[in-house]
Amino acid sequence: MSFGAGVKNLFVSLFLLLIAISSSQAAPSFQEKDISAVGWSVMLIDTDYDANANTTTFYYELVARTGEKNLSHWVLSVDIDATGLTGVTPNSLVSIGLDPTTGVWGIKWDAGQTAGTTKTYTVTVPGKPKIVDINYAVKGGTYYAIGTTQGPGAGSEDPVLNYSVSGNIYVDANTNYLLDVNEPALANVSVELHDVAGVLVSIALTDASGHYKFENLLPGIYYVSVPNSSVSVDFNEILFSYMIAHMGTSVQVTVINADVSNIDIGFGVNTKAILDDLSSDDPDADGFTFSGEGRTIGFWKHQFSVAITGKGRAQVSASTLTGYLNSIEAFLLPIPFQFTAGAEFREALAVMAANTSVDVDLLRKQLLATELNQFAGLGIAGDYAQLQLVVLAWSEYLVFDHTSFTRDQLLVAKDILDTINNMGH
Repeated sequence: MSFGAGVKNLFVSLFLLLIAISSSQAAPSFQEKDISAVGWSVMLIDTDYDANANTTTFYYELVARTGEKNLSHWVLSVDIDATGLTGVTPNSLVSIGLDPTTGVWGIKWDAGQTAGTTKTYTVTVPGKPKIVDINYAVKGGTYYAIGTTQGPGAGSEDPVLNYSVSGNIYVDANTNYLLDVNEPALANVSVELHDVAGVLVSIALTDASGHYKFENLLPGIYYVSVPNSSVSVDFNEILFSYMIAHMGTSVQVTVINADVSNIDIGFGVNTKAILDDLSSDDPDADGFTFSGEGRTIGFWKHQFSVAITGKGRAQVSASTLTGYLNSIEAFLLPIPFQFTAGAEFREALAVMAANTSVDVDLLRKQLLATELNQFAGLGIAGDYAQLQLVVLAWSEYLVFDHTSFTRDQLLVAKDILDTINNMGH
């Protein structure tokens, strides 16, 4: 062979080698296979709608069969706004966007999965979306595959409905486990709403009418309860110290397709606990006695006598007494106290000066004196002042419906009021 022919053959060989190298580099890096030909598969195994949070969680099972390549990553295509996605687990090495290897846009798990294992993945989305067919892509080694499963799609399966739960916290004076007309309200009481799992959903505070309301609720099972203590400034701790939750303090409520009302919780008055802490002798030995100062029936009788006759020395002016009586008439119930214009002083004096052994009249005597103390800023003081309001409301109801109560029940209320009126004496 001549030298020239040898050089020519060398150049031909180099040219063919360059073509082979060029062809190898231009070949695709990853091959797409049919999903049925690979050992990876993804299946939607469950969904869970949380009515309280208004979210739906989708549970996926990914199977990597033994003998298959280890999975390097996989992508779940989602046809919804990615900003609303939460609860993506496992949450390590997760990204949202276009996977350049498979060409699928969605949630990408980059942590991989070993062949021969099965793992569960979750995605939580807002609302209750329609379940539609969606793609997923799995990749391992030098090839990938695209399959079909189900997942969240655009649109809502059911309209999102917001309901309310409401009711009253009250004094069940007649202990019949029902809220009757004119039974006293318990204001400033914290009421809690929990879901079926016991998670606190909301807290409401009763208004002056003892009413509470929870709004913007989705269908589901809830529990309305009155806690015996709270972090807020409310009446709860005093309520449980001096009243009896004989009806229980928690009610299960099922919200289906309408507002739920009249979820009422009543409390009875613990007369012994109140009397024990009104006594300076501390009969319950708890080291606590209410602070405050009252004015007796005798004191108030003297004020009205001076206002009527003009004789003697009064500590309370006639105009102030008129103001007190006007406030008492508008205080709680129309019974027990309404006075005739121009005869208010005489009628008030007659109530407190009555020589009687009738139980309801004995109660009315002390009740009028305590209500005068109330508007004079006297009686139980400090954080316990609301308890005095509750006792007054309870006593008014006893007078209003006195035929439903025993003599002992009326007289123990009288004794509580009498003790308040004698505080500081």
